[in-house]
Amino acid sequence: AVIGNLIRSPLGSRLAFACSTSATSHRIPAVSYSIANRPTMSDDAAPTETTTVSNALNARELAWAKNSPELEAEHAKINGPIIRTRFPPEPNGFLHIGHAKSMNMNFSLAFEKLGVPAEHRRTVFRYDDTNPAAEELEYIDSLRRDLRWLGWTPERTTYSSDNFQKLHGFAVQLIRRGLAYVCDMTKAEMEVQRDLARRRVMCRATGKDPDVEAPIPSPDILPGRSRDTSVERNLEMFENMRLGLYDEGAMTLRLKMDFESSNPNMYDLVAYRIKYTPHPHAGSGWCIY
Repeated sequence: AVIGNLIRSPLGSRLAFACSTSATSHRIPAVSYSIANRPTMSDDAAPTETTTVSNALNARELAWAKNSPELEAEHAKINGPIIRTRFPPEPNGFLHIGHAKSMNMNFSLAFEKLGVPAEHRRTVFRYDDTNPAAEELEYIDSLRRDLRWLGWTPERTTYSSDNFQKLHGFAVQLIRRGLAYVCDMTKAEMEVQRDLARRRVMCRATGKDPDVEAPIPSPDILPGRSRDTSVERNLEMFENMRLGLYDEGAMTLRLKMDFESSNPNMYDLVAYRIKYTPHPHAGSGWCIY
């Protein structure tokens, strides 16, 4: 059978389409994939033999993303020849064919492409369980059963929710450094804010004056009335969020990013929301996620 996988490298800089086949009689049209384009094929392209793409796991090197020699030496000291991958589904539903492809990639095909000997292969099964509103114990149990039924054996099983305390500590650090703030804007206000930021960026990109074409009606909208709140007040309000002293949806913790970026994902993303929903694995100890 032909197995197709879209592979995103850890640097997120290249996508590749990898195929393997158990018999040479299988033939499919030649397919190409890049970060900027979806798979394309010529209407008159002749079918070609499928072969494994030898550089399918390679990625464009980015200077800022390269590990230091010291970090690489520490990694080698801890891990030796062991290579690890992960299979990280969210337990918000039952497994489907896409999960089966991902399991094949993370438990087998990735190692084959990298030439990793069988004794050095390790795969971590991680539940990406950070949204209690969408996740259930039924799905957690079914994912484990189906993984075993398909014949895969992980090195260990982990839960993102086991790191809630550590993640909360990171959030507090960001607040102390002035890089995160508690925001009382509603969802509708955030949408208006982000749309205004996007339109101002487009004005600058096209040589127009954003103050004329997309003026800021009030600093309460952009950059936002909560963005310059003091560190002390933000720490107090974030603790109140954790203690459940606000209504669901009343407050969020947002990252202080860049409203002048051409990338809308930089418009002060929400890091924590209030949800009064018990977590299927972590229980009822948290109301911010």
